[in-house]
Amino acid sequence: METQVPEVRLETLSGSADGVTVLKVIGPLNIRNFFEFQDRTRNDNSRVLIIDLAAVPYIDSAALGSLLGVHVSCGKRNRKYALINVPDRLLSMFTVSGVRDVLVTFPSLAEAETALL
Repeated sequence: METQVPEVRLETLSGSADGVTVLKVIGPLNIRNFFEFQDRTRNDNSRVLIIDLAAVPYIDSAALGSLLGVHVSCGKRNRKYALINVPDRLLSMFTVSGVRDVLVTFPSLAEAETALL
């Protein structure tokens, strides 16, 4: 019997200002499907990258590593980023894994844009 890979969808939206990319992640993000997410975030050249996690029910450690990769690569390239609409379940995971204070999070797109622009 073949195991089906949980689907994840990525939608790129425009922020309210030039140079802002909003990447909406829809579905579980894990080792079986995070490669497109990783490619998109690595190849994004916008001034500000905002990742909307509202529709992500869970992530695994590989996906958490890719979020930390966003943090590191944005820091190296003098770009800003934020994770927005992070579900409580993911915030708990960030806390337990010790990265909640490392990752840049905001409750909403408006708050992220106000802080980062």
